[in-house]
Amino acid sequence: RGPAAFRGGAGRGFGSLAMGREDPMDLPLDREKVCPMLLRIFCKFNEFHEDSDFSYEKQPMDDEVRVHTWRDATLGELTELLAQMHRQCRQAGTRVSFKVVYPDANGKWVSHMLGSIAIGRRLQDDVARKTLAQIRFQVGDFLAVAIYPARSGYNKAAAAGEDDKEEDKEEREDRRRRREPGEEGEGEEEDKDAKKTEDAMEKEEDK
Repeated sequence: RGPAAFRGGAGRGFGSLAMGREDPMDLPLDREKVCPMLLRIFCKFNEFHEDSDFSYEKQPMDDEVRVHTWRDATLGELTELLAQMHRQCRQAGTRVSFKVVYPDANGKWVSHMLGSIAIGRRLQDDVARKTLAQIRFQVGDFLAVAIYPARSGYNKAAAAGEDDKEEDKEEREDRRRRREPGEEGEGEEEDKDAKKTEDAMEKEEDK
């Protein structure tokens, strides 16, 4: 895209969402008749990518997820797609935050925060119901996603292997402690036999 494709934040119409204005782009579309567009999503754990990480020439490619979707796709749908790549997004308590990254009127890459989705909530919140059309997403924009894993859930599941190892270790310790009294008893008997032998040898020498 060249300078003609630049558009400022004010022109994006983010403010119209809060005022509840109708927009033709918000109307439903027939996905069987409309071709999907390429959506480039950049995910990072526990924080967002910086706006300075994006430009026409470079993006954080190692963290990129590419999907083909439509402008009526919701952020909730996109979260489900991300769950196929990042299993943390399936765990209750995980928080997935979104922002759209785009060039402003001066060609500087800036971002606009869209909100967060809490995984595991029974009722979808307003953020999960937002569509790409409603956030004024345009072809060539990027979505930046910050994934905040739940403290329980995925992290607990990931630690399950360590817990199993710890339990095995405790069982081995219990078995060792159960064996120790017998082992010590056998040692005491051996000491007694050795003492008797020494006493007998001393008596023979005295004679």
